[in-house]
Amino acid sequence: MVQRGIGIVGARALPDSFRGQVSDIVRYLLERDYHIHTGGALGADMYVLQALIEQRAIDRGLILSAWASVEGFPREVQRYVDYYVSHRGRVSWGIVPQRASRGLAVAGLLARNQRLVRSSVGIVAFLYGDSTGTIRTIREAIRLERRVVVFVCGGGAVLPEVSGQWIPLHCSVPCWGGGYLYRA
Repeated sequence: MVQRGIGIVGARALPDSFRGQVSDIVRYLLERDYHIHTGGALGADMYVLQALIEQRAIDRGLILSAWASVEGFPREVQRYVDYYVSHRGRVSWGIVPQRASRGLAVAGLLARNQRLVRSSVGIVAFLYGDSTGTIRTIREAIRLERRVVVFVCGGGAVLPEVSGQWIPLHCSVPCWGGGYLYRA
């Protein structure tokens, strides 16, 4: 059986007030037999991990890690990754060591984002503030013709300029309210 995965990504600074929406989107996608892909960073990624654990759906998740071990993840995220791994959660480990130089860490994170997009049939992204890495991930998903839904969550964030257009979602399911779908 082919596993359909949706990557959920977003700003590390995404406020906790969006945690419920991320959790509701995880639930919505799980109910439709999707697997959930995440990078394991702070913000949206951490909310995804929390949702997978709380919804007892660890077996339906995949962490695409830049890091070679749990110790490379941000300290606030490590306990969730530890729990996830100890309960047989799947991780595609990266090669970046725990105390890597900034340049190596950034290269590893960019490669992780590319792996996440390639392994997913679609991306749900939460923009907040600058969100440079998330915008780069959105553009890669568009380039690879993945489905992309974006939420603009504040902090001065704006939809990225793209070759297609952003269509506001009009959906009766509350968790998708305020989202934009990319259309080529």
